[in-house]
Amino acid sequence: MAHNQTLAFSISSRAVQNNEFISAQQAGIGCGASAENISPDLEWTGVPIGAKSLALVVHDPDAPRANGFYHWIVVDIPPTVMGVAEGANFAPPARELNTDFNRPGYNGPCPPPGSGPHRYHFTLYALGAQTLEFSSTNSPHEIASAIEAQSIAQTAIIGLYGRD
Repeated sequence: MAHNQTLAFSISSRAVQNNEFISAQQAGIGCGASAENISPDLEWTGVPIGAKSLALVVHDPDAPRANGFYHWIVVDIPPTVMGVAEGANFAPPARELNTDFNRPGYNGPCPPPGSGPHRYHFTLYALGAQTLEFSSTNSPHEIASAIEAQSIAQTAIIGLYGRD
């Protein structure tokens, strides 16, 4: 699909509606009886001309730790890719990097009991670089900061999740 400047750069999902609660199906394992840790479907439009790659960062800024908690980081997504199906992996050359779970891939929401609903930012970045290089010693926060530094545009949806 070609870049389309008539559409604003935006991200959407059937599973994650902006400022609405995320389905338990997307929640992390151990976070309720119906938690399945299935990554949500995501699609986007209006990738800016000049974007050489895309990056996806899923972050919980409400986590009770410095810099919040990173749940999914994907870099080197070609700008021609317009989404990912529910439960699917991104195809190469896209790369999933380690999150705060110390492993790559999607890790669903599961805030501490009694901490109230947390906000989960699904942020898609259009980058001016085709590939980003990181070492295995870079923290998820360092990676997210480097992604933001290369960003020429970004769009986000925020899902909520909480448990008693």
